[in-house]
Amino acid sequence: MTNFDYYRATADKVNAAILRKVKLPWQVEYQPADDAVASGKSGEQKLLMVSPSGLICQRISLPKAEAESFWSDKESVCSIVSEYVVRGASRLAPLRQTSYRNNFPHWLEECIQQLHYLIGSKEKLLQLMTDTHYPFPSKVKVQGNYLPCWVWYKENNQYAVSVIDRRTGLFSKPQTVGDDQLVDNEKWFGAQVIDSADECIETVTYYISELVRKQTDPTEPEPTLTDVIHNPCKSTLSPVLSVGLIMGVVVSFFLIFKMLLGF
Repeated sequence: MTNFDYYRATADKVNAAILRKVKLPWQVEYQPADDAVASGKSGEQKLLMVSPSGLICQRISLPKAEAESFWSDKESVCSIVSEYVVRGASRLAPLRQTSYRNNFPHWLEECIQQLHYLIGSKEKLLQLMTDTHYPFPSKVKVQGNYLPCWVWYKENNQYAVSVIDRRTGLFSKPQTVGDDQLVDNEKWFGAQVIDSADECIETVTYYISELVRKQTDPTEPEPTLTDVIHNPCKSTLSPVLSVGLIMGVVVSFFLIFKMLLGF
């Protein structure tokens, strides 16, 4: 079995395990118009896809007429959508690179928004979601650099992709690229360190737990030193703690230096 085959087999196992845990059906909930006005987008309709447990599974913002043509308020979301979100998360979980891990929270809440930038009808949207070849994480060559991305579909020999910001994990607006701009998936995945299925299930479970925590307690706690060490890209220390950490390192260095010199 090649590393690429191992990656796909792992993703399939994770997908099956997570699907068994997903609470269905999700329901569409329109946000009050006042929220859209406050955000400066009075012509936009914000909507949520909410699980029976109350977890917000997707956040979408569309022009009001378009929103109503895609998703009616209080509509039960068909399982194709939840299966699509879980499929993507399962394919993201085996990858250890920071850029993909940082994208996890955005995937769990915003991936369907990316498709809305590309697709103009609900029928085509659902048809696209039934193609189990997609979506998948990859890398795309942009201005001479290979950047992490999501691949949404292929049409007329062009791939629709969204680049992932390496530091924040945020999606960029989708763009179309040629075959020659994507990495060879088999070779690229062959060079990756792939987590086991159990580790991947733990990864997905962790990010879902973080999503629940963020939605139930939206105030972000001050990160601990352990948080900084494990995820320096996301953690931000207060000025006092930053200075204290630096002073601690400096003092420790001089104490060790003094002991080594014997005075």
